[in-house]
Amino acid sequence: MDSNAVQTLKSPVPSPLASNKQEFLGQKYCSVVVTFDEALVVVNDLVLAKRGRYLSQPEILIMRGAWHNREFVEIAENSDYSVNYLQRGVATRLWDILTKTIGNGKQVSKKNVRNFLEQVAQEHYAQPAPAEEKNSSVKNVIHILGGKPPNISNFYGRTRELSYLKKLITKQRCVSLVGGAGIGKTALAAKLIQEISVESKPKFDSIIWKSVAHGPLLQDLVAELLELIRPLEPTLDSPKFTQAMISALIKQMQLRRCLLVLDESDSLFETNNLEQQLEYKLFFRRLIEEMDQTCLLLTNRVFPDDFEDLIIAGRPIQDLKIKGLDTDAAMQLLFDQGLNDPEKCNELIKTYYGNPLELKTVVTRIHHFFGGSTKKFFENKTTLFSSQFQAMLDKAFSYLLSENQRQIMIYVAQELALNSKPILFTSLLNGLNQKEEISLSTSDLITALEGLEKQSLIETIKDPASEEISFTLQPIVKKYIRKNTPGLVHTSNAAEALAIAS
Repeated sequence: MDSNAVQTLKSPVPSPLASNKQEFLGQKYCSVVVTFDEALVVVNDLVLAKRGRYLSQPEILIMRGAWHNREFVEIAENSDYSVNYLQRGVATRLWDILTKTIGNGKQVSKKNVRNFLEQVAQEHYAQPAPAEEKNSSVKNVIHILGGKPPNISNFYGRTRELSYLKKLITKQRCVSLVGGAGIGKTALAAKLIQEISVESKPKFDSIIWKSVAHGPLLQDLVAELLELIRPLEPTLDSPKFTQAMISALIKQMQLRRCLLVLDESDSLFETNNLEQQLEYKLFFRRLIEEMDQTCLLLTNRVFPDDFEDLIIAGRPIQDLKIKGLDTDAAMQLLFDQGLNDPEKCNELIKTYYGNPLELKTVVTRIHHFFGGSTKKFFENKTTLFSSQFQAMLDKAFSYLLSENQRQIMIYVAQELALNSKPILFTSLLNGLNQKEEISLSTSDLITALEGLEKQSLIETIKDPASEEISFTLQPIVKKYIRKNTPGLVHTSNAAEALAIAS
């Protein structure tokens, strides 16, 4: 939608619109004259609500030409499209969607489209001022394109995160929700969409939700995004090269305020294909640098390294680390899941660091094996973890962690098994270097720890007095390292030593 059309919509509505109505063919119809741009604003939103995509540029071109009673030859002369493409390709689909949207049971065509456009626009703008809010659904509804966000009927806490996130998406061009498996990144993004879509003064015109966990090729992803925000056009009229497709996507998104959500986007950054890595790096850079009205919202386990350089260059990017639910929210979750012992529930919350998925997983097993009794469960206490959390750790220990990071995780787990107190940085450095197979410099240790923090595998605690950092592990991570079921963590000798220590 062009800026002139938006500006026209925001302009004051003349007072005669509310009173100069007359009955015409059994329908309310006012005599005030509207412009094509005014009509386009209304019809474009109606079409979006009907088919999930705005009118394309060729469709708007035909409508504008028909409004001014121009022939297809004349319309084509002032465009980049052929007469045949406009008349036999685009127009056929256009009259069909307009008939379904504004035809009121009658066929819309080039000859009568102006009458229908004027009528729907006049009826829209003629609504009395007091009723404007009641009838603002066409203007204020935020349409969600693409995939369907998850069901969040049972959503707990996150009030502060939601409030902060709403501010970030209006100030930054890219926001990354970062956190471990099951912590609730996707649920938070879905809750955000639910709330901003019903605001009286929406910050975005449309929202696109795409899950990219399958790691699509860049060209495929861009093609899907283009298809969502404009109608499909013949292949010969669409860009054939990836960068040209990205340019077309950016051009479309510059016409509207858009929130683009790419859920589970780690797969886009973890590919082993160097060419794909470079393509996505350039893709995200272009989106962040060139789209001034769009915000890109990502959910990631790890904040992408590629974004660090953009942050240093002053680009508007920010990550938001998502941690476990606060005690009240986690307690409510457990109560809703059928547990009723506050003391035992509090122990579960501490054990699983408020991770909602892990809490739900352990509750399911408590119900299945212990009849829902937390007392019986704690009499036979063990640390359980979900398949998703295990998959995250399997992946990390299979190939994501360096040898230094692996050794640090094993050492911290061993020390915590002997003494549950968090380990100071200096103690960690000295302890590691006392082991014959390990030799770490201070910078090596800092680099390795930063990577582990980014992957949400190690927890940091700052002493309020000295402000010195110490390190610990979540109980489920310690259990994974000790259990070593997949044989990914350490050698058999190290595993035996850890088992004895624990």
